[in-house]
Amino acid sequence: MGRSEEALAQAKQAQRLDPLSPVTNGYGGFVFHLAGQYDQAIERARKAIEMEPTPIAHWVLGLAFEQKGMYKEAVAEFRKAVSLGGGPAGQALLGHGYAVSGQRSEARKILAQLMALSKRTFVSGYGIATIYAGMGEKDQAFGWLEKAYEQRAENLGWLKIDPRFESLRDDPRFQSLLLRMNFPE
Repeated sequence: MGRSEEALAQAKQAQRLDPLSPVTNGYGGFVFHLAGQYDQAIERARKAIEMEPTPIAHWVLGLAFEQKGMYKEAVAEFRKAVSLGGGPAGQALLGHGYAVSGQRSEARKILAQLMALSKRTFVSGYGIATIYAGMGEKDQAFGWLEKAYEQRAENLGWLKIDPRFESLRDDPRFQSLLLRMNFPE
């Protein structure tokens, strides 16, 4: 919804209530990431990894590194997430990391893997859209966002604030999708 201050207050409250929880720190880091506070996201994710290395903590660390332009570190974190069982979502993050770091052939390999996997199990169109957005292929990204909309993909709830879609925000198709999802302006 773009209500970062409220989300951050809730994340801080959760940490005060359960400071030793890797889940609280991992998801708290994600809130900081979505609020554009990447150093705080890194701090939270690292704390969560110290407690218990989980895919979400490595995802958050990788996402924050990505936004800071630390692509090598981001890709390394996404690889760790996949190795810990990050599933299709982790693969999509890795694919996006490859895409924004200029490793298009690696990103395309991940896309091919996700397409093959989608024939056997659910793969969110949202993750695939992030890879295409990372490569600057807007039409493909919008096609997969539409697929995610049809799938009622849960991660579409982040669309309005997900920095991986910054390059699409000025396109009327982006605003149209937000309107159909009943996001306030």
